[in-house]
Amino acid sequence: MIPTFSVTTRVVSGLGSLALLPDELAALGARRVAVVADRGVIDAGLLATVLRPVDAGLIGVTVAIDPDPDVAEAERAAETARRHRCDSVVAVGGGSALGAAKAVAIRLTNDEPIDRYAGVGRVPLTPAPTLAVPTTAGSGSEVSQVLVLHEAGRPEELVVRSPGCEPRTALLDGTVLRGLPQAPMLYAGLDALSHGLEAQWARRGSSFTRALGIAAARDVLDLLASAVDGAASGRNAEGGNDDVLQSLLEAACAANMACGNSGLTLVHALSTAPSVHLPHGLQNGVLLPHVARFNSGFSPRAVTELVTELPRLYETVGFAERFSPGSVGRAEAEAMVTASTGHPFRANNVRESSDEQLRGLLAAAGAEL
Repeated sequence: MIPTFSVTTRVVSGLGSLALLPDELAALGARRVAVVADRGVIDAGLLATVLRPVDAGLIGVTVAIDPDPDVAEAERAAETARRHRCDSVVAVGGGSALGAAKAVAIRLTNDEPIDRYAGVGRVPLTPAPTLAVPTTAGSGSEVSQVLVLHEAGRPEELVVRSPGCEPRTALLDGTVLRGLPQAPMLYAGLDALSHGLEAQWARRGSSFTRALGIAAARDVLDLLASAVDGAASGRNAEGGNDDVLQSLLEAACAANMACGNSGLTLVHALSTAPSVHLPHGLQNGVLLPHVARFNSGFSPRAVTELVTELPRLYETVGFAERFSPGSVGRAEAEAMVTASTGHPFRANNVRESSDEQLRGLLAAAGAEL
């Protein structure tokens, strides 16, 4: 396969960029907006801050999204937006809200239930225009064609990926991270770090994805400890760490630009089991050093140098590269291996892997096998 590289989302980035939200919505031709936001963002009052510059008459409805939404929740959100005759979407939150917002945008222009479009390139009509405001520096979903739903009973997540599903515009304003608690800040950053490094181990990688991923991973390694400490000390909330938060948010976005074009690898292949009820970023953070060691003989020198810095970062932020006792038992570990079987992320990894090798990797990461 010949690699390709494309980023079609318009990215507006900088401290204070939220003030441009009305202009950016006007540029999209939005007349009646469905706001899709994380419930936590709404409860914390952050959504009101984000939407302050917007004329209230433009907002048709606001829909709250819980963590890890399933098909039914996405369909309810879409039906609400359709009932209020919305023609565009504003997504505010982390990966869960941004993914659900993409589902809403798809269903505003397409009549079949969202699970009918699972797979790659199966969305027939261009989704409604969407503007994304990420409130975590992690998923990078604001520039991604992918939405993920956590459907019970499936061995792996339900994924829809199609051209046009990416938001038309992303607003990156680091001030939205001021109130993010310590654990979500850390887990999101580890997710972003895994995106940048996995772009280096991807068979579909290119010089573009490698350069962008290395730069993004370098920035996360340099910035994450300060952002996590700022969340704990109150410095973030006071606005004294805004430059760090802005740079971290941009690094997370760049990391997704890299992995969105290269594809992901073993870390994410193993963290796609819906029956493992641990935060996504926590799973990826634990798995990352172990996958790095597994791929060590296939890693470019620049990647090897970055990987050697993981222990320092983990020690500084108080994060262990092992699952806590009892959190990943035999059933969960087997579910992780099963989820990776036949998964394109596993096939995309630069080094082939057997199920037994992955069980050994999980055991080294503290899974009970």
